[in-house]
Amino acid sequence: MKKALKNTLVLLVIGAMLFLLTGCGKKNEESKEEDKSSEEQKAEFSIGKWEDDVYTNDFLGLKFNLPEGWKRYDKEEMAKIMNVGSELLNDDQKAAAEISKLNSAYYMMVNDPSTGSSIAVMSEKSTMDYTTEFYISQLKGQLQSVSSIKYTIEGTSKEKVGNIECDSLTVSATVSGVKTIQKYYIYKIDKYFIAIIATSKSGGEASISEMMENFQ
Repeated sequence: MKKALKNTLVLLVIGAMLFLLTGCGKKNEESKEEDKSSEEQKAEFSIGKWEDDVYTNDFLGLKFNLPEGWKRYDKEEMAKIMNVGSELLNDDQKAAAEISKLNSAYYMMVNDPSTGSSIAVMSEKSTMDYTTEFYISQLKGQLQSVSSIKYTIEGTSKEKVGNIECDSLTVSATVSGVKTIQKYYIYKIDKYFIAIIATSKSGGEASISEMMENFQ
């Protein structure tokens, strides 16, 4: 179980390194207007919550049912990934206020210990008014520039996650001799790009489609 979790985490950390748009370009007037309403956005921002095996995040518009046999990352693990104190995540309001300031934030991570498949939900703040299509194009380039793993671009499409329209990117890579399929579902809320990253080490895209059915 620990090995599967570690292998999954490696892929997720690589994924986190891909989200670098915050350093691109200068602020335009629209982004300045977004800054004026930052307090309102912070009030709406939420890291979501787990109740039994159901994760809900009204800010993201997502609800996720944990599949049988899957494990979710606890608050201590999530805090470690975001490099914040674990005690912060025990106070929902304080956590939302602090995490909303981060360039990249993680909301939820789950994995199947028996297969190494996983799902992560994260966001990145952008200072520019980029489209999701542009974001996907940058993501392609970042993935192909990763030297430790050779990614192959399989294609892009528009798909729904629950009731949310997303631009998606499908890639494949061979990790430790195992072919892995990874799919990125991207949508935007205010100045936040939301990324749902689904990784399958068995079953390919069919497996990912089945995993994504747990979103509502």
